[in-house]
Amino acid sequence: MTFPAPSPDYLGPAKFHGDADNKPINRIVLHSTVGPTKKGSARGVAKYFRDSVTRPSSAHYVVDAGEVVQVVFDSVVAYHAPPNTHSIGVEMCDYPAEDSTKRWDDDDHRALLVNAARLVAELCLAYDVPPYFVDSEGLLAGHRGVTTHACVRDAWHETDHWDPGAWPRHRFMREVRKQYNAIKKAASK
Repeated sequence: MTFPAPSPDYLGPAKFHGDADNKPINRIVLHSTVGPTKKGSARGVAKYFRDSVTRPSSAHYVVDAGEVVQVVFDSVVAYHAPPNTHSIGVEMCDYPAEDSTKRWDDDDHRALLVNAARLVAELCLAYDVPPYFVDSEGLLAGHRGVTTHACVRDAWHETDHWDPGAWPRHRFMREVRKQYNAIKKAASK
C-alpha cells in the first residue's frame, strides 16, 4: 500500500535550501525553534526561513500547537542538521531546555506533541521510514528512523546544536506509532 506525503499549507520556499535530490528519505530529524509553542508560531518560523539573511537554515515542516506548515518540499534538501541529504527536518515550536520535560505537560505542548507525532507518522508511512527512534550510534550504523538534531550532531559532528533538549521522547514515539497504526488501519478499510 502506498501512502501520500503530508500536504499542509505550503509557505515556502525557504531562502536557503539545496538541490532537489533528497531521495531516498532515511531519517526524520526533530528540532526546536527556540520560539513559543503557541498557535501561530509555525507561520512566524516559516517567515523567518523565507526572509532570513543571517545564516543558512531551513526545515521542511514547522509544527506549533495549532498547525503544521511546510516551507521546503520533501524532494529538496533543507539546511537543518548536516549532513542534510536523505532527511526531512521537522521544527517543533518550543524553547528547548536541557534539564526538564515539565514544560511538555501544558496544553500547548501536548497539542504540539500530537501534531508533530501525526506529521512524523505520515512521513514514516510515505517514505517507508521505520517509526522508531534512532540514536547517534544507530545513525552511524546506517539505521533508518526518527532522530533529533542532537543525535545527528553526535553522529557526524557537523553542527553544535543540541535541540530539542529535554523532551518526552518515549511518549512522543508512542504517539507516533499510535498515529502510524491508525493511519494504516484506516487505509486498509
